[in-house]
Amino acid sequence: MLQRRTAARKQASSSNGKRPNGNSRRRKKQRSNSIALRAAIFVVSFTFTLIIVANHLFGTNAINGASANNNNKRDLLKFYLRNKVNANVPDDAIDPAAEERANQREARYHSLYRPKFDQNQLGYDIYNCPSTPPDHYPMSWTTVEVLSNWMPHDVTTIAPAYREIYQGLCVFDYTTQYDAALNYRKAELPFIIRNDPNVMSTARRWEDDTEYLHHALGDETLFRTERSPMNEFMWYRLRGKGMPRGYVKPPNDEINMSYGEWLERALAKDAMALQDEDLSAKVDAMKKRRVQLVTDNKKQDDSLENDDHDQDNSTEEEKLKNWYYFRLTTSLRHANKDPSPEKFVYDELPFLDPRKRSESQFYIVDPSEERGINCRFGMRGVISANHFDMSRNFIMIFGGERRYILGHPNQCKNMALHPIGHPSLRHSKVDWNNPLEWDENPEFKQALVNEVVLHAGDALYLPTAYFHYIVNLSLNYQCNARSGTTHENAKHIRECGFNMG
Repeated sequence: MLQRRTAARKQASSSNGKRPNGNSRRRKKQRSNSIALRAAIFVVSFTFTLIIVANHLFGTNAINGASANNNNKRDLLKFYLRNKVNANVPDDAIDPAAEERANQREARYHSLYRPKFDQNQLGYDIYNCPSTPPDHYPMSWTTVEVLSNWMPHDVTTIAPAYREIYQGLCVFDYTTQYDAALNYRKAELPFIIRNDPNVMSTARRWEDDTEYLHHALGDETLFRTERSPMNEFMWYRLRGKGMPRGYVKPPNDEINMSYGEWLERALAKDAMALQDEDLSAKVDAMKKRRVQLVTDNKKQDDSLENDDHDQDNSTEEEKLKNWYYFRLTTSLRHANKDPSPEKFVYDELPFLDPRKRSESQFYIVDPSEERGINCRFGMRGVISANHFDMSRNFIMIFGGERRYILGHPNQCKNMALHPIGHPSLRHSKVDWNNPLEWDENPEFKQALVNEVVLHAGDALYLPTAYFHYIVNLSLNYQCNARSGTTHENAKHIRECGFNMG
């Protein structure tokens, strides 16, 4: 934005100088480029429409040709990316209707989720934090206080009802408080930063139109997706036969699922919770289209039904009850492969790309230690068990809302963690939604935590080994990037039995 404004001022200034002919040529060239760009967008859009129609009428070969192999026949993502036009649309070209919808979502967010404590109670204003972090930052409360105020399974809040949040984290504005946020990052303290124009641009695309990602990721390309008959997901890794005595594997597992089917099922959870008839009708239309797509593919190739043994073979009734956590994991190794999901993600999130330092230097702290971009798209009600990770992390939301309950590494002894050697090491064994289990683990009731509700455009900085418990409050799009490990809290982690190296 700043670069465009500067360029505009320079152009206006030079128009009063001695080279009007050069400006005239530039204006003609700009008009020519603009016309060419519009023409290109029209051609791509028109071609895409024709091919979709042809695919519906004549089968997948209308897209890929008679000689294409089965994988290419089923890969709409390749077509989308191959024909994508990368155009830098100026801010003044934003659809006014989209702008209004964004404003309505923002107003709704601030209406539903309100910080419980003000500056007088915290000792600092979370929206105007001092440049130097206060000694007691961030303010925390016991798990009993925070969880009793808002139980994790209670995810749907409809106005005029609202939630009071035990928020102790500062919220910085990228455009006006960048330096202050940088001080907190250098101090390895958690905070939220929002209103980064680049992050907001991606959030607008992803959140405003559910079909944007749908067109990009398609109905047929399959992605690793976590599945569970319960809404709580516990990470685990089974190694060998030496399981702890009495160990019971969590009910969640992994299957392959298309983005289109995951979106359908996530929207179904929202429609049911909100009793939204229009959304229910959209889900029904998506289901009808998915079933027709499967039928058409089987007609073209009878072997398709057996070509992926990791697909979700649950009955339709079981799928309606199941919970799904969509995963899109990328790495720089595949970021230049065009077309690919990896390239799409890196193109959409340049601020998490370590190769683009002018855009990512705030978020990718140590480029040499980057670990790719990991996206987790959640459906309403899905919970990820409390745990800590061995690296710093920037977590971004590009649509929907998520609740994070956070704890300092010095609370490690109070978090009732599974120990080293357990398949779910580093994760709390306590059901945070069950007060009876709190009583069975009295140290857990003394653990100090705080909470935040993130929405589209928010970025949360989590230093190494910070605890986080995640509740998906609606369909949402979250991506995060890790970049290096720090050791300022290694003592606390070692004291509760873990080694940070």
